[in-house]
Amino acid sequence: MIKVENLNKSFDGVQVLKNINVEYEAGQCNMIIGASGSGKTVLLKNLIGLMEPDSGEICYGDRRFSQMGYKEKSLLRQSIGVLFQGSALFDFATVIENVMFPMDFFTDWSDAQKKERAHYCLEKVNVTGADDKYPNELSGGMQKRVGIARAIALNPKYLFCDEPNSGLDPYTSILIDRLISDLTKEFNMTTVVNTHDMNSILEIGDKIGFISNGSMLWQGSKDTILKTDCTELRNFICANTLARNIIEGNRN
Repeated sequence: MIKVENLNKSFDGVQVLKNINVEYEAGQCNMIIGASGSGKTVLLKNLIGLMEPDSGEICYGDRRFSQMGYKEKSLLRQSIGVLFQGSALFDFATVIENVMFPMDFFTDWSDAQKKERAHYCLEKVNVTGADDKYPNELSGGMQKRVGIARAIALNPKYLFCDEPNSGLDPYTSILIDRLISDLTKEFNMTTVVNTHDMNSILEIGDKIGFISNGSMLWQGSKDTILKTDCTELRNFICANTLARNIIEGNRN
């Protein structure tokens, strides 16, 4: 579980996160949603440790991040997997080398052990026979799968996904959503997904937090989101639906 308490973050005197309080449970896909510029990416970066809040606290289980020493923070980071927007695979490395990278960095395993684990992770995301291919030889969906395999290479307790469906077609997006959800439940990870994709929200959103202008205005599930009386959230849902209808209408 991850617990966020009274989190605040500002840049150049502009408050981007305002008193955020939220809990993310293990075995669930916890969604951070909101329009561009709402603060959801800043919240995700604070959760990962790429930024530090001005005030407030982030707790991993019963451990407060602000009270951890360097060694404890390093151990925590080894239990975190990240799927970056655009997959962020290394162009100069093959598929198998990309998946092995966290193991090269954080473990003293033998080459055989790392390859065995990499193959296990690739099989979990349904990628086989692509060990020696480079990212530019893969489709967008395949790149995402390899990115997920790399993210789970160290068997993380926490998985963070930044816009996992960015640039993907609707069918591939659904497959990636279901893959993230299935892995979350199989490994009982605390998964946090940053997205503005309503299809993803309604497909795998076990717990959803809606941010607008830096404030967490609503929390609920995919079963309750369409019944919300939060005006800002309703506008967000309608804007997503309208945009999708326009795009699909143009394609037809």
